[in-house]
Amino acid sequence: MTIPFIVSQEEGIIMDTIINWNELWKAIHVSSRLRTEKDRDPGKIWNSKAHAYSRITRDEKASTKQELSMLDLSPTDTVLDMGAGTGRLTVPIAGMVSHVTALDASEGMLSHLKERMAEEGRTNYSCVVKRWEDVVIGSDIPVHDVVVAAFSLGFYDVGAALLKLDAAARRSVHLFWHIGPWREPEEMALYTAVHGEEGSRQVGYPDALFLVNILHGLGIYADIRIYRAVWETVYESPQEAAEQWITMHAPGFEDLDLVTRHFEERLQKDDDGGFRETSVRTTAMVSWRKGE
Repeated sequence: MTIPFIVSQEEGIIMDTIINWNELWKAIHVSSRLRTEKDRDPGKIWNSKAHAYSRITRDEKASTKQELSMLDLSPTDTVLDMGAGTGRLTVPIAGMVSHVTALDASEGMLSHLKERMAEEGRTNYSCVVKRWEDVVIGSDIPVHDVVVAAFSLGFYDVGAALLKLDAAARRSVHLFWHIGPWREPEEMALYTAVHGEEGSRQVGYPDALFLVNILHGLGIYADIRIYRAVWETVYESPQEAAEQWITMHAPGFEDLDLVTRHFEERLQKDDDGGFRETSVRTTAMVSWRKGE
């Protein structure tokens, strides 16, 4: 469903006066050591996770197909995928438009994207290795018809990041982000077992309603479409699932057995011998068209 947020000018002024949503986002952001460490060198952090991320998203098809169907794309479009990662969306987008630019702070993540592009025989793309905070629109990248940012908004100053995304788009912007809890209860229980109560409260980011309210304060009146995204990964064993999870979420954690037990209970064995993880996440697409 698409929900237009209609607020009168007077109500908007009062709301922005009472709550500065971008400053609240910043305060939440800096409360987490995990988030501030990532800020210092996101390229390095994601380089170390690139192989695991590529492995975890390799079998994911359902939510990718769902999200692609929501995008406002035509064959003549140019598209910027900010925080493209290993190309989960970028690679299929290349088959739908004239050119796609994959931007990411991690050269390691983009190396997997290039491999996937080669496998698909795609050449209508370019890669830019750069932090979004450091990008200059019109110099580092041109304005594109459509801008996409899928689960890549973990910035301290997300308001500035959103304004830059708007400036980079000629026609429309599409953001994908979680709404409600960061992860489903079973995974949050694992975070707690690994990081402790305090550490588990520091994972994740504020949800999509923050983005809508921050955009409102910037004079951008976005729509929000809420949907249930089904994510699937097939592993060779629960131990492999545990190893990949630790690489992604708890580097250096040494109790592999603890995490393996979690996946032994969670994974479903397929007829072909694989172990399937299925997660259903309540997700939002926040989008707006320029000039509307």
